[in-house]
Amino acid sequence: MQSFGFNHFGDATVFETIEQPTPTLSPIRVLLDVAGFALNPYDAALRRGEHAVDRPLAFPIVPGTDVIGTIRAVGEQVTDYEVGDLVVGHSNLGAYAEQVALSHNKIAKVPANTPLSALVGLPSVGITAYNLLLVKLQLQTGQSLLVEGAAGGVGSMLVQIAKAQGAYVTGVASATNAEYVQQLGVDQFISTIDLAASNVHADIVINAVSGGRDQAQGLAHVAENGRYVSLNAVPPTSDNIETLTFQPEKGFRDRPALTYLLELYTHQQLQLPVAAKFTFDVAGVRAAHQLLQQHHQPGKIIVMK
Repeated sequence: MQSFGFNHFGDATVFETIEQPTPTLSPIRVLLDVAGFALNPYDAALRRGEHAVDRPLAFPIVPGTDVIGTIRAVGEQVTDYEVGDLVVGHSNLGAYAEQVALSHNKIAKVPANTPLSALVGLPSVGITAYNLLLVKLQLQTGQSLLVEGAAGGVGSMLVQIAKAQGAYVTGVASATNAEYVQQLGVDQFISTIDLAASNVHADIVINAVSGGRDQAQGLAHVAENGRYVSLNAVPPTSDNIETLTFQPEKGFRDRPALTYLLELYTHQQLQLPVAAKFTFDVAGVRAAHQLLQQHHQPGKIIVMK
């Protein structure tokens, strides 16, 4: 089986084609023939060695968490899927490969007549947004939410889930992304440079900006007794405001999240555009990672067969 990984840290050119054995199929797993995978910022950080201390891995390292494909085989305890099912899934790592084994609790069936490229980038950003809004914060109808970084992967999911739940949503992003964020359904758009001068306050403010930057600016827009959440970065404390950090966890509810998100997609309440699509080979992976390092238009970078 071919996979795309690296034997040392570095830039996009470190990727090479690696021959690996077919993944082991445990009783609760399914084996997928991979049709494509999506890139996430974590993949680039892993490639650069930024997680070498907190997540030491043996070389070769094959990244990848977002994957879509057809089930080739099922474990003996798997009764809810069968060979031939087309599914989208969330892998711990290793999705940059021709085949991947996933727990049946980390996949969901793709709706009929759905373009694969439309959903391959959904798992990581969608699962994070779902677990933050609906599990951790338990967002209620009628609450107000302000999302910084609303044009990003997680930010755009937060906006769309919140609107589906009946919240009043303010999206904050660069002025160049105004049209895109408005298409997501926000009730109000504010450009990043205009936020400080605005008088907008929300019950919940989520900083979904890459790296958790601009924390002080967002804190100023939390309503009294509201909540401020930063993705990844640790937020400062503030009187009368609950502040917390939210990061991906092993305890995330993957399958309920995917099922919910696919239901939204089926009812045209969810969109996840593709920023760029690359070929399923090492040249395509290298080119995809080169683009990932740059500012690109909203949407996911994907690699498809």
